[in-house]
Amino acid sequence: MERNILVIVEGRRTEANFFSQLFSVFGEKFDIYCLGTNIYSLYKAMKAIDFNGDIKDVLAEIHPEQKETLSKKFAYTYLIFDCDVHHTKKVEDRNIKEIIFENFEKLKEMSRYFNNETDPSIGKLYINYPMMESYRDCNDFFDEEFAKAEVDLQEISNYKKIVASKKLHSLHIDKFSKNNFEMLILQNLYKLALIHKDIWEKPKYSDYLANADTNTTLKKEIQFAKEIEKIKVLNTSLFAITDFYGNKNNFYDNLISKQ
Repeated sequence: MERNILVIVEGRRTEANFFSQLFSVFGEKFDIYCLGTNIYSLYKAMKAIDFNGDIKDVLAEIHPEQKETLSKKFAYTYLIFDCDVHHTKKVEDRNIKEIIFENFEKLKEMSRYFNNETDPSIGKLYINYPMMESYRDCNDFFDEEFAKAEVDLQEISNYKKIVASKKLHSLHIDKFSKNNFEMLILQNLYKLALIHKDIWEKPKYSDYLANADTNTTLKKEIQFAKEIEKIKVLNTSLFAITDFYGNKNNFYDNLISKQ
């Protein structure tokens, strides 16, 4: 099997270190290739072909300088986007809320299509709420206060400052151990259950399969945004590992037994 992973991100390359460390601590050796793109450009290009085409071909048209990388064979392809989708680039006659809900509609279309990480022509979309930094929005690797973590729509542009006040912010990702990641995954699994069932608890594997679906969680977050004008903080990039292993050899059951 090819030991390459393609990570498609919103113009940033920090996710490469995140995924390298995440898979490495679980004993999986992959070469991580991180390609930064503009989500608007990707959405427009995919929309033009009715989301019926090879994402690598589309990306090669947007980024011809990356054709050599995109010509490689990938075992797994991940699209890692923030739910705010660069909403801070607003225009004067529109407010943040309007832009966020417009972006939500784009993400809904993309989440229905990008649902298979093992198909290199498609890939799987992981949406972080409100952004990738959510995995650091805590003072410990399992922080009960994470249950309350949410951000007002109008304050999303200040989210990085909020995270900067947390104890995990200054710890470099290369220092995260397997146990650290396990606790972070558990914390976000608990939050997933809270988002879907309003209960802070570890979800059974069947519940995880039902609720971790990208489109399903996105719908819940859109509901919160409409009803209370807030985003419930959740990092779904961590679920790449729970999706990778599933419950093979009781991986998932062993994981949730740790807390």
